[in-house]
Amino acid sequence: MIDKINRVFTRDFFFRFGVLMLGVFLISSGIYLFINSQMGSDPITVLIDGVATTFGLSFGQSTFAINIGIVLMLLLLTGKKFGPGTILNAVFVGVYLDGLFLLFGNITPDLMVYRYLMLVTAVISLGSGIAIYVSANMGEGPIEALMMVLKERTNFSLKSVKMSMDFCFGALGFLMGATLGIGTVVGVVAVGPVTQTAFNFVERIKRR
Repeated sequence: MIDKINRVFTRDFFFRFGVLMLGVFLISSGIYLFINSQMGSDPITVLIDGVATTFGLSFGQSTFAINIGIVLMLLLLTGKKFGPGTILNAVFVGVYLDGLFLLFGNITPDLMVYRYLMLVTAVISLGSGIAIYVSANMGEGPIEALMMVLKERTNFSLKSVKMSMDFCFGALGFLMGATLGIGTVVGVVAVGPVTQTAFNFVERIKRR
């Protein structure tokens, strides 16, 4: 029994766990900065808002419903296997986000130049977080799992798949009553390329 535990909880496991949690924290930080820029939410948040508006759900309930729907769809259609990272993503993105709001509150600056700077930082944080999180190979979150399945099935680049998904999420959320902003458009255009760049960089490091 002890030997089995030792084989699971190796130094490599704890390293990948740390990488995964760093990625999740960066994702939460990116969402936090998107919200505080007040220039429009990232596309997935727009979708969550749209579902909440249409069905009278809370933000948390909408997030849960979307995640469960994607997981069930992937299980039924592709037989996708999910790891512990899926659960950690679902739990800790919200935990980190709540913690950031608890510690710092709303930090929207008055000057537009600082809002633009916050928006750029949000894009970098969110895109890098997704890439780092996926690179841990401990199981993707529902959105990231859908992204990787589409990448594998279409042979499109990660950038193209992410941009397409973000466009669909933003458009669907808007049709369901959510509000779009400059930040949403920036998210559609920029998060995918940042994710691709960060993912390639992480993969190069892993091969060394």
